[in-house]
This record gives sequence, structure tokens and C-alpha cells, in this order.
Amino acid sequence: MTRALLLTILLIVGLMSSCAENEPRPVPREKMTEIMTDIYLAEVYSTLVSDSTGISVNKNKDSLALYYKSVLSHHGITLDEFSNSLRWYSDHPNELDSVYINVLNELSTMEGLANAGATQ
Repeated sequence: MTRALLLTILLIVGLMSSCAENEPRPVPREKMTEIMTDIYLAEVYSTLVSDSTGISVNKNKDSLALYYKSVLSHHGITLDEFSNSLRWYSDHPNELDSVYINVLNELSTMEGLANAGATQ
């Protein structure tokens, strides 16, 4: 009986480790932070670009698509790699929270530097 239990446990552990090995590796946290910071800035910039009517209340989707493409190219990843990484981080909320905390820190630092430059 104990031998069957031991074999069952080993089988379960083996299956779990093989599933973990097949899971695609995400973009590392530091790089994901940089990408997400740039994506956020692209979202903001897209609201500054007017469409043919001269109104910029909403995001300009054409500009946003170009900004996304530029951000991903700058960081050397494809849209599929980014999407897969974002999906992985979504499945690991603690890791995603860590990325977002880092993004907020980066944006706060940028804001502080911009404000300091504006007051000089």
C-alpha cells in the first residue's frame, strides 16, 4: 500500500514539474516593467494626437497602434511574446502586482523629474 502511494506521489510530482517546464517563460519582470511603462506613456500620447476633426478627446487608435509597434520593437519583442507574457503575468497575480508597482514607481519618478525641471 505504501509503495503504491509513493509511486502515485512521484507520478503527480513528475507531471507537475513537466507541466511547469512546458509553460512559456515570460518577459523578465524588469523588462516587463519597462515595456508596461512605455505602453502607458503611449496610451497617454495617443490622446494628444488629434484626428481629422481636430478633436482629441479619445485615444487616436491609429497612432496608438504605431506607438505599440514602436515600443515592442524598441524592446526587441514581438506582439505574440508580449501577449503571452501578459497572459502569464495575469495568471500569476503576485508577479503582475509587482510589475505594476514598479511601473507606478517609474512614472512617479518621471513626474518628479518633469516637475523639478519645470520649476527651475
